[in-house]
Amino acid sequence: MTDDNTRPMPAARLAVAATLALVSGPALAAGLEFEVTLPQPEASPAYRPYLAAWIEEPGSKEIRGTVAVWYDTRLRDNLGRGFLRDLRSWWRAEGEKLDLPADGLSGPTRGPGTHKVAVAPENAALTGLSAGDYVLAVEVSREDGGRETLRAPFRWGDAENSAEVTGEREITRLKVTANP
Repeated sequence: MTDDNTRPMPAARLAVAATLALVSGPALAAGLEFEVTLPQPEASPAYRPYLAAWIEEPGSKEIRGTVAVWYDTRLRDNLGRGFLRDLRSWWRAEGEKLDLPADGLSGPTRGPGTHKVAVAPENAALTGLSAGDYVLAVEVSREDGGRETLRAPFRWGDAENSAEVTGEREITRLKVTANP
């Protein structure tokens, strides 16, 4: 390893850098993380699904904050944003009010497989959360496909905890891990 790309880094500085990386690792892991598994669709052609993820209180459909939105931002005339209406639950409650694309929220659609999303503790949806029980809701909609919403409970304010739920059509699995 080099210091400024010209000289080798002294062993003592290398040891300090390695120790800092180990010590700061758990602190960087704070926040909320979720894994969503999208199945391989049987239809051909298969379009990548749009996705919205948000936090709500248990037993309430009121959205506390959006944590992720995946859609096609490359379409001409912002056409991809128009298809977000197919994420009906999220769109009616929060989506149509958001100014998209939004830094830290918006991202491209993703294909089949397991995708991990880290939500930083400074995300607006997390900063106002008091200790208590919440739900991470994930809604997926695919053109010429279906629509599905899964909800996974988590506890904010205590030690790390996680929950996992399974879906039937558009989401195979949703796992949420909270590390406040």
